[in-house]
Amino acid sequence: MPKKLSQIKQTKPLQLSLFELLTETDILTEDGSRQLKKGKNYSQTIELYDFMPRFVWTHQADVRRNYNGLLPALRRDFECRGEAYTLTLKPAILVSRGGESTSYYPGADEDIVETILRKIYLDDNPKFFDGQPGMTFTVNQIRKELKKQGRTRSHYQVLNSLQILKGSEIVCQNLGTGVKLSFNPIDVLSYTEKSEKEDGNEPCYLIFSRVIAEALESLYFRRYNYQKVIGYKSHIARLLHRRLSHHFKQANENVSYTVNFSTLLRDFGLEYPTLATAIFKFKKAIEEMKKANVIQDFKYDAIVSALDSRKIEDYFLTIVPTKTFSFEMSASNIVQNNVLSLADSLKEDNSSRTKKKRSIFPQDSAPRSRTVPKTRKG
Repeated sequence: MPKKLSQIKQTKPLQLSLFELLTETDILTEDGSRQLKKGKNYSQTIELYDFMPRFVWTHQADVRRNYNGLLPALRRDFECRGEAYTLTLKPAILVSRGGESTSYYPGADEDIVETILRKIYLDDNPKFFDGQPGMTFTVNQIRKELKKQGRTRSHYQVLNSLQILKGSEIVCQNLGTGVKLSFNPIDVLSYTEKSEKEDGNEPCYLIFSRVIAEALESLYFRRYNYQKVIGYKSHIARLLHRRLSHHFKQANENVSYTVNFSTLLRDFGLEYPTLATAIFKFKKAIEEMKKANVIQDFKYDAIVSALDSRKIEDYFLTIVPTKTFSFEMSASNIVQNNVLSLADSLKEDNSSRTKKKRSIFPQDSAPRSRTVPKTRKG
């Protein structure tokens, strides 16, 4: 049984204070002026953890029919900072009130709920619960945030998403170092089932995975615009925005980000019957990001088969950000460098440096400032 909240030791190490500082910045408005925005617009994307293709975007009911109502473990390959990884995703099993068991992969709803939870965590004086990032919340907090974005979810639908995040298991291995890590996105979850006398405002608590704790301790995180990401209707737009926020550190809107389309399909865990269907869905996501003033230009060049020039095997994508997005990246660089300098001066990251050799994270994972080429690939 989960501990009572009063039994949990709550602490706030320096890294969490630095984690909060990274959301404080000024932004460039449409008229070209600067405006200070503290916290509300921003959240953090976590190195490696948010690169993992740990969500399934297809209709899971179709898969269950092929496996007699169950779901198999999925194996996926991906890369982070040039290092190769393999991921095994094991579904959660939920038991209905009638005793029927159904398996679920984390999907689009769980991606959104986890994004909201991490934003609540960041805004509400983040702490460690027994040495791992933990938080208190209510189901209605999540439902209200969903409603702001035009998404309606019942009390039990939110609880189901929380239980799927708690029950699904991820096994991730760095193929270069051989280090393997097995974890649940939510390590501990304590909640109360809704009754006639309850309205969804009962306090709940959860403890996030140890892999997130390691990322926070090692300062492996970077800011992104939460308000824009949570507002996207397309999961592709959410995935791409977070990826650009990690990779695209240039301050020039005329600098492009280039990548093979197959790389994004692999790393995002996207599956489509044909390449034509996949690029159609991707273009729709790009249009949504253009409306959000994140991308100003996009083109895709066909890569044809060496054996048959009529067959398209892949696309080479070129993405050009807007001035506003580039300014946000520039501001993020400044704040992040200040935070890293502060951490170095206080010598609080020594312990995380000693852990890095055995970590599953990429060896060059910490977001230290470095020269970036004019065209950013991957």
